[in-house]
Amino acid sequence: MSRSERATRITALVDELTTEVDAGLGDGAIAALDPDVARRLVAVAARLYAVGVEEDAQPVRGTDMTPTESVVLATAALKAHDLNPFDLALWFSRTRSDQGSTPIGELDQR
Repeated sequence: MSRSERATRITALVDELTTEVDAGLGDGAIAALDPDVARRLVAVAARLYAVGVEEDAQPVRGTDMTPTESVVLATAALKAHDLNPFDLALWFSRTRSDQGSTPIGELDQR
């Protein structure tokens, strides 16, 4: 499969997943899912988003997630790596100009 074919397939899968999750939230089907499914999905989405940020992807908009969803996700990610709000503040203050001096991969090696 070529890179463009894979990208097209991933896009279609995300579109389909979005439709299914929205429907599942509406009819309660999400409650029947193994909680591990959400963890795996978040991990995959985080990897995809981190690469996208390095490639100048559009940032998450306020309409993409509610404030509660944003804080729940951020808190879970911080706790998973034993990070604290101070660590988050260091990343938050990073600007696009200093990303060129310290690639994310190097920061992940701490």
